[in-house]
Amino acid sequence: MELKEFINNNNVDYSYNRVNEQYLPEIENIVGAKIGEQLKDYILQYGYLGYEHIELFGVNNTQKVDSDMIQRTLFLHKRFDVTEGMIAIEDQGDGDYYLVNSEDMVYRFVAGSNELQATNLKLNEYILKRFLSA
Repeated sequence: MELKEFINNNNVDYSYNRVNEQYLPEIENIVGAKIGEQLKDYILQYGYLGYEHIELFGVNNTQKVDSDMIQRTLFLHKRFDVTEGMIAIEDQGDGDYYLVNSEDMVYRFVAGSNELQATNLKLNEYILKRFLSA
């Protein structure tokens, strides 16, 4: 199953107030990280995604720089050098974060141990796996 198919066939929440493509270079500049193709599509098509108890970070046209994806990424970069060059996509609680790099690969970051762990999943695969586990 594809992520788009899951979203279309389930009660997945997303933003109706999305940013346009011209804002993406500003996001990259603010957070100091390149946006990969899947993350670009995620931001432009959905803004953010939520399903059941899972809520992923995003960017919307009202909050822009104050959106949770940008603010959480800046927070992590300021406190943990190892997260630089990546963009935060989810906080699972207790310092357990998930970030995406410019190739759309998702990494788990555990603040307590200050280490990145590869999930070996691209962004769309990661999101679909999370939603299917809800």
